[in-house]
Amino acid sequence: MRELVAAESVERVLLLLAVAGPLVGLILGTMVGAHERCALPKVLAGMLIGSLLTVVYGMWRVFGVVTNALGLDSVANLVIEPALFAVIGVIVGTAAFKIAALLRKHT
Repeated sequence: MRELVAAESVERVLLLLAVAGPLVGLILGTMVGAHERCALPKVLAGMLIGSLLTVVYGMWRVFGVVTNALGLDSVANLVIEPALFAVIGVIVGTAAFKIAALLRKHT
């Protein structure tokens, strides 16, 4: 049975998005903030949102390493990966709230 999508294809697309995401976010943040008194918060917000694609690529790489080391169907894998991704989600979410509050304060 063949895979629907090859892992190498996913790797290439995610790498492209990881590189392009912050740049596109920076450009869109600049365009949105161009008409405001202080554009810096919008520029930073756009870049940070685009940087989330870099985090997604990193998580994909971690998923591959853990899965290759433990096996896709192992109990350890089914415990470690959700726990690891939950911790990363909490860290990213907490950072996003703090950054949003900081950017709101400087608007």
